[in-house]
Amino acid sequence: MKKVFFCAVALMLGTAAFAQFNQNFVNQTGLFNLSVENQNGLLNFNTVDQFGIANDSDVDQDGAFNVSDTDQIGLANESDVTQAGVLNGSSVLQIGAFNSSDVDQTGILNGSSVTQLGFGNSSDVDQLGIANSSDVDQLGIGNSSDVDQIGIGNDSDVDQTGAFNSSTVGQLGFGNESDVTQTGLGNSSTVAQIGAGNDSDVDQTGLANASSVLQIGLGNESDVDQTGAFNSSTVNQFGIGNTSDVDQLGLGNSSLVNQAGIANNSYVGQLGLGNASAVNQLGLANNSAVFQIGAFNTSLVNQTGALNQNLVIQTGLGHNNVVNQVGIGNVNIDVQSN
Repeated sequence: MKKVFFCAVALMLGTAAFAQFNQNFVNQTGLFNLSVENQNGLLNFNTVDQFGIANDSDVDQDGAFNVSDTDQIGLANESDVTQAGVLNGSSVLQIGAFNSSDVDQTGILNGSSVTQLGFGNSSDVDQLGIANSSDVDQLGIGNSSDVDQIGIGNDSDVDQTGAFNSSTVGQLGFGNESDVTQTGLGNSSTVAQIGAGNDSDVDQTGLANASSVLQIGLGNESDVDQTGAFNSSTVNQFGIGNTSDVDQLGLGNSSLVNQAGIANNSYVGQLGLGNASAVNQLGLANNSAVFQIGAFNTSLVNQTGALNQNLVIQTGLGHNNVVNQVGIGNVNIDVQSN
């Protein structure tokens, strides 16, 4: 996406040597296609290519050196692009039927790429600020993506393959990064980042897995991997440099991680059926690792203070474990099996 965007910008700057006006190129082949353009400013560049039946494109550009490229192939695809500012870039490719894309960019050097292949996919991208980047790729039926970016240098990448997957990404601040990959049916992901340098990675494969990530602060990291069906993960991070890693493989596993403070670290690994884990960390550099292999195991870990260490290993069926650590440098190891 970035390569396409900057190539388009280079083309715009080269065009400046020959013209001082807006540029618009529209190619339509088929029946009842509609394209509407409104350009105000200096050397905005727009191309629209439509092939098929009843495709709809609307492009509004206000400012200078904004670039928009829309390609529609199929039936009743809809694209709406609004750009206000300088050197914003948008690329929209729709192949199929009844796909919809809405891109709104306000600021400088924001870049958006939307690719939709299939039927009834929807994408909404809103960017306000400087040098924010969004890439949305949808393949399948009825997938939905919503990306909202406010600030400087935020980056979002959403990849959806399958049917009825949903992703929501909200970024407010500087240099936050979110990656969401969904493969399967009915998976859902929500990522909210407020601050600077936060990093979230969500990978979902299967049926109706659910993930929620909230990061408020500086340099927090979250990695969620879900494979199977009906797994759920919630990660809440408040502070600086907290890290969370959740791996779920199986059916109906649930994980909750709450971190508040500085440099707390949590790992949760779940393999099996109906395992449940909750980790709460408050303080400085607390570490917890929970491994659950089997069915219907439960674990609760509470850490308050600094430098507390915890390890829980559960293998088998129906184990229950509760750990409470308050203070500095406490160490706990629990192994349960049957």
